[in-house]
Amino acid sequence: MGQKGKPPPEGQSAAELLGDWRAAERDSVAAKGASSVAQLALAAAHAAEDAANETEEAAAAAMEAAARARVAVDHARRAAGMAAEAAELALASAEGDVARADQEVERTGRVETQARDAFHDAEDKQFPK
Repeated sequence: MGQKGKPPPEGQSAAELLGDWRAAERDSVAAKGASSVAQLALAAAHAAEDAANETEEAAAAAMEAAARARVAVDHARRAAGMAAEAAELALASAEGDVARADQEVERTGRVETQARDAFHDAEDKQFPK
């Protein structure tokens, strides 16, 4: 007798029915396995998509950082040029200061010599005043 007392379908023996059942059972197990593999593949595809999006965002950030670095380099280059110009001006000014200081040393040396000579002349004359 079949399930719950029903007779087996016409023309099939118990061995054929058992074989059909076992085959259906194997197919069911294989389908469940395929479903699990498909779920894992779907999860992997989502993870790959997330990784690709993050990689794209990182590449965009790197490009932005490179662009900002280029701007910073340009600013630094301009600042260095301005500093070099300022240093040249300071050097020229310092050279002028040195020349003026040398002239002042000479002038004060002459004044000192004149004052000394005047003192000695007055001393030789026994300070007539």
